[in-house]
Amino acid sequence: MPVGAGGGEALRRIEAALAADDPALAELFHRWRERPGADPGDADYGPVDRWTGLVLLLGLASLAVGPVATVVLLVLAGPLYLVALRARRAEAR
Repeated sequence: MPVGAGGGEALRRIEAALAADDPALAELFHRWRERPGADPGDADYGPVDRWTGLVLLLGLASLAVGPVATVVLLVLAGPLYLVALRARRAEAR
């Protein structure tokens, strides 16, 4: 990223101030290396686990239907989820 005339010096001063505030954090940044073969332009999204997806889904549902309907959905979906969880555990045995 181009920093312009004198911008490099400003960045060095900012880095020095941050390193003075938290030397351990500055050391972490200095030791950090990008994984081999990584392309910074890639849209390399990590997978979303089940709980994160559930929270996102519930958040979007609450925006779409409103707070009262969200409570109703949770009351209905909670027992269904527990039944599915018990069935999955029984199947694993």
